[in-house]
Amino acid sequence: MEEHFCQLLQDEFSKHGFPLQLKQIHQLTVFRTELLRWNTRTNLTAIREDTEIIYRHFLDSISVLTHCNIRTGDSVVDIGTGAGFPGIVLKIYIPDIRLTLIEVSQKKVAFLRFLISQLGFDSSVKICAERAEICSRDDEFVNSYDWVLTRYITSLNTSVKYCVPMLKPTGRWIAYKSKETEREIRQSEKTLKEFGAEIRNVHKSNIAHLNRSYVIIGRIDHGN
Repeated sequence: MEEHFCQLLQDEFSKHGFPLQLKQIHQLTVFRTELLRWNTRTNLTAIREDTEIIYRHFLDSISVLTHCNIRTGDSVVDIGTGAGFPGIVLKIYIPDIRLTLIEVSQKKVAFLRFLISQLGFDSSVKICAERAEICSRDDEFVNSYDWVLTRYITSLNTSVKYCVPMLKPTGRWIAYKSKETEREIRQSEKTLKEFGAEIRNVHKSNIAHLNRSYVIIGRIDHGN
C-alpha cells in the first residue's frame, strides 16, 4: 500500500511541476500514514482517500509556490495550522525555512509534536500552543516573519488584528481562500488600512479543481 502511495505521490507532484526527492517522498508518506492513524481517535481531517490527501492537503499546501517565492532561510508562521497544513508540507518541500506552528487545540498539538519527531525536524520548527491573538502581542512574534500563512482560520477581516502585527516590514501574509473571496476582501479593506496593510495580489491556484485562491497582503509602504 505504501509503495503505491509513494508512486502516486511522485506522479501527481511531478505532473504539477513539484518534483520530489526520495527523502521528501518518505516524509510525506510518513505524514499521510500518521495522519490517518491518529485520525481514528482524534478528529484531524475528513479527507481519508489517498488521491484526495495528495491534492487537497499536500498539493494545496504548496501550490502557492507558483506565485510566492518562499526561500531558504525565510521565517514562516502558520496560524491555526491544525494537522500541519500548509506549514509542515512547505517545510518538507523547502527544508531550510524557519517554521512556527500556532495551534490552540491540545489534541492537534500532541499530533504535531509526534509528527515533527517522526519527520526528523530540528529546532527550526517550533510549536506555539496558544491563541494567535495572544501570540500577536508577544515580542517574540511581533514584526518577526517573512511569511504569515492562514488556511483554516476565520475571515480576513477578523484575522487582520493578529496576522498583520507578526509581519516584518517587507513580509507577506498569504491567506488561503476558497469561497466568497471577493466579499471577504471588500469587508477587510478598512480594517487592513487601520493596521497599516493592504491587498497586494490575488492569485488562483494553477491546480484547477482545488478551487483555491491566495490573497497576498503586505504592509503599506509609506516611502513611496
